[in-house]
Amino acid sequence: MSEALNLTYMPDGRVINETNNDPAIERVTGFSTYWVAADLGQANDYSAVVVIKDEALPIVDSGKVIVGPRQRTVVYADRFRGISYVDVVDHLIKVRNAPPFGGKSELVIDGTSIGRVVSDMLWDQGVRHNAVQMTGGQDWTKKSSRYVNAGKTFMIENLAVLLASGDIKFAHDLPLRDEIETDLASFSVHTTAAGNQIITQSRSAAGHGDLGIALIVGAFASQYLKPQKILVSTLRGWC
Repeated sequence: MSEALNLTYMPDGRVINETNNDPAIERVTGFSTYWVAADLGQANDYSAVVVIKDEALPIVDSGKVIVGPRQRTVVYADRFRGISYVDVVDHLIKVRNAPPFGGKSELVIDGTSIGRVVSDMLWDQGVRHNAVQMTGGQDWTKKSSRYVNAGKTFMIENLAVLLASGDIKFAHDLPLRDEIETDLASFSVHTTAAGNQIITQSRSAAGHGDLGIALIVGAFASQYLKPQKILVSTLRGWC
């Protein structure tokens, strides 16, 4: 069997190897999808959006077609401020529907504080999404069809592990990468006298935290919230 597969990328995110009617080649379905994640700020604060490309493609391994290793890459980042919540909602919808994200993306937002307002506005427009409400603790739970409660420390540690292991990488030409790394460096974990872990953030003109929070939320979603449409088979590395 040739090591080069003819892959067809479907509009809904499925990726299928074409067999050319060869009965010796198994048709396998992988995926190439996106997580659009946002942190929402007050009127004078920054809001931020990052997009994580999440894919596992059919490959040939020991003469057999399987779904290859999962790869997640931060491919888009943006921040903005000084616009209304209506405009924020419109922007999130446009990003989610823009090529190449349209039809194969999952939207997840920080549902804490004003995130609830934006979530309600998205819900009223019929936009499916997850709203992650940051809590204390080291766990997460699905509260409803759109709300998820997750410990902030838990989510930050999740991203740290994914970055350290190479399970999430930055695109080489990613805009605002330096700003994202500055944001992430502004978070630190401290242990209280009672043995509880708390997160603190050192804010500066260079580090607002918004891009970091957006990536933290997106990484959590990609690890724990399964896409609602894409089905795969014989997949390696999908949690």
